[in-house]
Amino acid sequence: MGEYTSARLFAGGLIMSINALVRQQFLLRALASSKNGRSAEDLHRELLQSLTEEVSLRTIYRDIDVLSEIFPITEEERGQKTYYMMLDHFKLEEIQCSFDELMAVVFINRLLESLGRDPVTEAGIKLTDRLISALPEPQRLYLQDIYQNFRVEFPGSDGRGAQIIQLFADAIRLQQAVRIHYRAFGANENSERIIHPYTIYFRQQYYIVAWCTSRNSIREFRLDRIEEAEMLEILFEPAPSFNYEDYSKRCWNALKGEEDYQVALRFSPEASRFVKEYMGNKADRLKDLPDGSLEFHKSVSMLDEIFAWVLSMGAEVEVVAPRELKDMVAETIREQAEKLGLI
Repeated sequence: MGEYTSARLFAGGLIMSINALVRQQFLLRALASSKNGRSAEDLHRELLQSLTEEVSLRTIYRDIDVLSEIFPITEEERGQKTYYMMLDHFKLEEIQCSFDELMAVVFINRLLESLGRDPVTEAGIKLTDRLISALPEPQRLYLQDIYQNFRVEFPGSDGRGAQIIQLFADAIRLQQAVRIHYRAFGANENSERIIHPYTIYFRQQYYIVAWCTSRNSIREFRLDRIEEAEMLEILFEPAPSFNYEDYSKRCWNALKGEEDYQVALRFSPEASRFVKEYMGNKADRLKDLPDGSLEFHKSVSMLDEIFAWVLSMGAEVEVVAPRELKDMVAETIREQAEKLGLI
């Protein structure tokens, strides 16, 4: 963990050694940055200047063919040469949709609207609007009527920081380290860190799950707290043992830790129906008891968030386990009783 691979330090800086991923990413960037296009010979010459091993012109042609099947690369004949360039837009056409799929487009459109405004959600809204507008008039008018009476309520973000999401998406795909200036919650100053980003997820805000070389462990970084980000020419190997589903399953809301608390709660008969209907999906296991009460079992890696929920349920819940959670609840109730003059 933390070792850099497929790259080596060379006099004057870091020089990447050849592999298909690095080579093809170089070609994509060269084509995307060129308004007039590049010939295969141009790309071959520029590639050899950046890499330390020989690559044949035939390999460049083969890479272009492979990339053209995935990305909007076009070609143009000028004189005796063929020039390649990246189109600005992908094209979707002749898509046949079922009624359920069209309803899904409306749902996605409304969901994106509820998530807040950032470049990603705005692009998604425009795309779904275009898909709807391309339908035959009867279907389009029908869906527009549905749209007017359909809502998705989901708290979103203000979009701060989302402009660098493409950088992290590329870094994850290419397994390249990123240097960030990060403002942690409650911190007065930014800290500089080098991270190995593993995945991006959205929960009211964008988060980057990454290996932090400063902390030597997995950390999460909220995107809108990243003041600066720079992708480095340093490759990394993700930890083979890391699996996001395993990493996140012991999370109550957002916070994740390294402990393993087996929480058992007993809810009164009066609260049981409410808990099953609104919070039952968060339990690992539910058990109905003969007297109408409910046992709620959940494994969590931190107690902070589930502790707040337990307090919100008041006298309708009893903490069965673990001892640490029982003590947290008891101490909070005692402090509140003292403040209210009850003891």
